[in-house]
Amino acid sequence: MTRHEFMLRLNRDVTAEEVEALYEAGCADASVETGALGTMLDFSRESPTLPEALVSAVRDVEKVPGLHAVGIACDNMVSQLVIADRVGVTREAVRLWATAQRGPGGFPPCALVTSGGEQVWDWQQVAEWLQAYRGPRPDADVRLRVLCTADRVLAARAALRSEPDDAVREEFERLLEDA
Repeated sequence: MTRHEFMLRLNRDVTAEEVEALYEAGCADASVETGALGTMLDFSRESPTLPEALVSAVRDVEKVPGLHAVGIACDNMVSQLVIADRVGVTREAVRLWATAQRGPGGFPPCALVTSGGEQVWDWQQVAEWLQAYRGPRPDADVRLRVLCTADRVLAARAALRSEPDDAVREEFERLLEDA
C-alpha cells in the first residue's frame, strides 16, 4: 500500500454533525479545511494506486447525505513562470515556445488572460505538447495528470447533478458511460 495525499472539494460547507458523519463513513484519514476554494477535505489515504484512493474517498464522502465531491485541487492552471519551473527551463524559453519562435510550433493557446494581462495555460495541454516535443513526462506529471483528470470527471458529475432537464441529464450520463 502507498499513501496518497490529495484534496477533494465539496459541494458546500459542512456542519459539525456532517464532519462526524464523514469520519464514520470512512474519511478518518481526512481533515476539513474551509477557505477561498470552499470546503476541502485534505486526504492522506493508503491505497494501491492514486485513482483507487481518489475513487474510494469520493465514495466515502458521498455516503453522507447531501455531500458530494465536486473537484480536486490539482494546480492545473499555470503561468509561463510555473511552466518554466516545472520543466526546468527559463521563462524566456517558454515565451519563445508560446510565440512559435522556438520549438516545433503548435504550443497550446492560453486558457485565459488575467485582468492584469498575464496569460495562463492548462497544464495538461502544455504537458501533452511537451511530451510530443521533449519526450515522456516524469512521474510527478503523471500524478498531476491523474488529479486533473479526476477533477474534470467530478466537475462533469456536478454539472449533471445540476441539470434541471431529465432528458438532457440522461443523455449526457450515457455519454459519460461511453467514456
